[in-house]
Amino acid sequence: MLSRLSHKELITLAKQRCIPPLLPTFYKGQSGGRVCIIGGCEDYTGAPYFSANATALMGCDLTHVICERSAATVIKSYTPNLMVHPYLRDNGKASEMEKIKSLLSRMFALVIGPGLGRDPAMMTSVKEIIRYVLIERKGMVPIVIDADGLFLISQDAEVREMLKKFPAGRIVLTPNVVEFKHISDAIAKDLNIDADSSALRDNSKMGHFISNTLNCILVQKGREDVVFSPNNDYVLVNKQTGSNKRVGGQGDTLTGTIGCMLSYSVAMHDFKVTENKEDPLSWVECALLSCYAGTTITRECSRLAFAEKGRAMQTSDLNDRVGMVYSQVFE
Repeated sequence: MLSRLSHKELITLAKQRCIPPLLPTFYKGQSGGRVCIIGGCEDYTGAPYFSANATALMGCDLTHVICERSAATVIKSYTPNLMVHPYLRDNGKASEMEKIKSLLSRMFALVIGPGLGRDPAMMTSVKEIIRYVLIERKGMVPIVIDADGLFLISQDAEVREMLKKFPAGRIVLTPNVVEFKHISDAIAKDLNIDADSSALRDNSKMGHFISNTLNCILVQKGREDVVFSPNNDYVLVNKQTGSNKRVGGQGDTLTGTIGCMLSYSVAMHDFKVTENKEDPLSWVECALLSCYAGTTITRECSRLAFAEKGRAMQTSDLNDRVGMVYSQVFE
């Protein structure tokens, strides 16, 4: 059982069973995977960049961003390493869904939410994307949902019902303490349960309540990062030292690291790019290890950045360390 393993054992297992090797026989995208970040609007262009940059620095072969048109040029100006697609629309305009679906048909994993904003047209597009993955891709493409994507979940009962239909562990939610409570309250309302009842009074019960009801993996960010699995199978707690300062884009870096690790796990678990003679891990186990690895890398990046910069630490200080820390942890 994963919850009985030490931190070192969890990282070793993630390295052995979730991360594909780099081989000269692999083609582009086979070992590093393909990840798409969905977010970015006129007001918020940094968040999708930090998520996508973390994914790329983790070693993802092909990292895409689907954003609102006004955000695309700005995000492209940050780096030429990302593929940026201005297919989302706000202010009541219809997004270019056929182009979006064509791109998503090739992805190993998605991240929804960084810099998305709360424009109703953008939210409608995200619902359609989730529905597309559920129906056309049979829910097999893992989706990390954060920020305004979590706001949508807390506000829209139809989205919550869709998430329940995904295979176990293919949805990963990464709420902070406020988002955590909002989602729990919304689910309690769906089920006619008192949100302040004893069944939901403490953090652990609330985490199990959300992950079990939505059939998802829940990564609660905080002083310790707690990873809940559906059906009460496992709880992993990451107590590795982080930073005394939390910058705004740290959660975006986390979604990028988890998104890349999930893409790796798809290559190993679903596509079986390498032969493994050991007892296979379930998808939920692979996804839990991916989330734990993502929290480990993000916390170590934050620790190193704070050690150097102190109060002056900015998001880029930790985000730019992702590749270096990945090498230290896994290579």
